[in-house]
Amino acid sequence: MTRRFTRWLLGFLFLSTGSWAADLVTRDWTDVQGRRLNATFVAVEGDNVLLRTADGQIHTVPLEKISEVDRALAKTLQPAAISVPTSATVADAAAKIDQIVHKKLEQQGIPPNPLTSDEQFVRRAFLQIAGRVPSLEEVTQFLADTSPTRRARLIDALLESPGYTSHLFNYFADMLRIRDPDNAGGFVTAQPYIAWLKDQLAKNVPYDAMVRSMLTADGKLWSNGATGYLLRDSGMTLDNLASTFSIFLGTNVACAQCHDHPFDDWTQMQFYQLAAFFGATSTRNNDPEGLPPEERLGNELRRFAEKNGGDPKAVDNVMGLIGEIVEANRLEIRDTDTNHLRLPPDYKYKDGKPGEPVKPKFIAWSAEDKTGVAYTENRAKKQEKFRDVFAGWLTHPKNPRFALTAANRLWKRAFGQGVAEPVTDIGSLKDASNPELLQHLAKEFVRLKFDLKAFQRILYNTEAWQRETTTGEVAMGMPYYFQGPQLRRMDAAQAWDSLLTLVLADPDKLLNNDKGLMQRVIDIDLAKTEGAVLAQKLDALQKARQRAEAMSSGNLSDATTAGATEDVKIPLYADMKLMRSSELEQPSPAGHFLREFGQSDRGTIDASSAAGSQPQVLMRWNGIAQEMLTSPDALVVKRSMAEPTPERQIESLFLTILARRPTPEEQSKALAQLAEASNEAPANLAWALVNTLEFMFVQ
Repeated sequence: MTRRFTRWLLGFLFLSTGSWAADLVTRDWTDVQGRRLNATFVAVEGDNVLLRTADGQIHTVPLEKISEVDRALAKTLQPAAISVPTSATVADAAAKIDQIVHKKLEQQGIPPNPLTSDEQFVRRAFLQIAGRVPSLEEVTQFLADTSPTRRARLIDALLESPGYTSHLFNYFADMLRIRDPDNAGGFVTAQPYIAWLKDQLAKNVPYDAMVRSMLTADGKLWSNGATGYLLRDSGMTLDNLASTFSIFLGTNVACAQCHDHPFDDWTQMQFYQLAAFFGATSTRNNDPEGLPPEERLGNELRRFAEKNGGDPKAVDNVMGLIGEIVEANRLEIRDTDTNHLRLPPDYKYKDGKPGEPVKPKFIAWSAEDKTGVAYTENRAKKQEKFRDVFAGWLTHPKNPRFALTAANRLWKRAFGQGVAEPVTDIGSLKDASNPELLQHLAKEFVRLKFDLKAFQRILYNTEAWQRETTTGEVAMGMPYYFQGPQLRRMDAAQAWDSLLTLVLADPDKLLNNDKGLMQRVIDIDLAKTEGAVLAQKLDALQKARQRAEAMSSGNLSDATTAGATEDVKIPLYADMKLMRSSELEQPSPAGHFLREFGQSDRGTIDASSAAGSQPQVLMRWNGIAQEMLTSPDALVVKRSMAEPTPERQIESLFLTILARRPTPEEQSKALAQLAEASNEAPANLAWALVNTLEFMFVQ
């Protein structure tokens, strides 16, 4: 790396903001009858002109219907950087949100941010929806598209891409505190839970149905991945309930485990009454009668070895593996006939006595749930399991907090801040920055029947989301009115997955593809499994692990041209698997790129961080990230060097890394360096561009 070149290049790139929004033409348009419409020019499409009025509506007007002067003007204008949804329903829904946002901005005297350029938009859309920067082909294809529906079509395509599932899984994994292996809960692996969640997201299962499945799941993890939610907190009913309320209802009731809430109406009795819906639920099997399972299975395996000419002493070498299988099969969700929940021995309030049994009972948010429908409808039902009743109440369309909390979370994910903060403890809705917007988003999510993709499609088609980011810092505790999304640094997963996109041909093809083999191998009956079956299971388990190891390769160059075959080898670099963040261990071990850049340890809800640190700088400048990026085998470098001219080399790097072409000044300075440098020049330029603020932030 030429240090003089690097210092110079960083000097003029580090402060680049990448703001290239197209000018908009807003004026009074006149028809042939002299009637006027104040609107913004969007595009000419065929024999029509598309105009957008202040309320966000797109109007299609035949060119022959407008005045001759306006007709001539429209034909000379460039299409505006504004999304024209492919669906009228989406357009209307997005326009309604824009109206509410604009109304609040006007009340506060805050002008909306300018609209993004196409360069800004394509990069933001890929990072937001697919969790990575776009490839060179994806950028050039989008920038060459002049259709007024190009943005909406890109949103639609990204929502159907593998990257959507991958990136949304990362968000859910942080929210749900998914860990693999989850040693605290006794898991050998959480892969069935992870695979189930990815499958739910890929199939776009309605959010309410997905949550109900997690709360009502029965059986072992191996046969029902949805059990992973309750098994995550196996044996900790009260803690799990507190997390459930924070995650799905935006309500912090954790302190009510020990005493009445000091700042809210929640009482300790109410908390225990809600927890009683899970009081008959067991998450861990007791050992079968007789010998402990490990000892019984070891004896079975020894007898099998003796009978078949094997060495019984060799069983001692696999007792650790047997122990893992036993622990995995001890975890099973089932409901008993007895509700075991009781008030704590130090209970001090007059409405109950220490240690007495607690009957399940719902609460109602009196100020928001005046009809009490979500409460009374479920109370009247006669389901066999209390958990079914609880799940029905929590996910009910008229539960005043379920849809609202999810909508607020998805809004924050898109804009950088929730309408109500914090998202895990919303409090009074009157304290939201825009109560009307928050209530409307909740109603929209219900109207869409909790369809995650449909709801996000509307958010991304709003003018509010397609405006330039707000670069000024919002003081903690102060409201934000969404004149555009907030400027944010890439999260850990976006940074890692973007790096892989620059280095590899297609990271989405490098999947953790065990097809449920581990589940089938590990699932046994602790009381009945015989030595012959156990021997087969152990052999299959060892082969499965050997296969997983064999799927790794140290050859980076092979990965840059990897095909879409099922058995494509996973490249390694410095012992790190080069797979998308969603395919790696959850979470990655301490010291991994993902952890250094803010991936949480999944101990608490939403604990990831986008804060900067010195190790991050060192890793980008001199660490593994820098080594991979500047390798001759890195895709971004190979493609740049394959270009026929220095100008094309520079343009390739800028489009691949920043999703834009260089300015004349940037082009001139880079050409001067390329002219005097060696073959390392493209790699040096790639390294410098990746180390700019423009690359690391989502504009």
